[in-house]
Amino acid sequence: MITIPENDHGHIRVFANSEALPEAARDKTPEGIVALFGATLDPTYVDIVQISDLGGMTLSTYIAEGYDMVADPVDKAAVDAIEGTAILVLSRATDGQAATFTLAPGIRHVTTYSPTAKISPPEVLASASAQGNLDTAPVKPPKSNARIGGMVAMYALIFMFAFIAVIIWIAG
Repeated sequence: MITIPENDHGHIRVFANSEALPEAARDKTPEGIVALFGATLDPTYVDIVQISDLGGMTLSTYIAEGYDMVADPVDKAAVDAIEGTAILVLSRATDGQAATFTLAPGIRHVTTYSPTAKISPPEVLASASAQGNLDTAPVKPPKSNARIGGMVAMYALIFMFAFIAVIIWIAG
């Protein structure tokens, strides 16, 4: 039995088949897939590969070129040793649900391809502006609306006082 965890993502499970597949399984009908694995899978994400159909290409090359997944040398040797029929089950076949495979007679699990993490180191920024502003001088807080309104009123009163003083001086 093989257990696939919930929300499994990006894996390809490779199975070898040593016996003739039933027609329903070759046609990837839901019933045929259940007969092979004992679990309901989306047949769209199950690939049945006849090794003889690959011509001069190895199964590991087929997986590397078709699914962009490269195996380590030990897995590559095991995958390339499969004769007859290989069954590739992608993680999406379980639709994010946990599943337990009960393999039909003649089917064995060979390996599981896992995605490689693509982590790139951070780039060093060359621009001088990337250094940031580390000025530690105290910053004056912005003026509040009440303070601005008080200043306008004060200037208006000073102007009115000067204007009245000029009128009294002219009249006098």
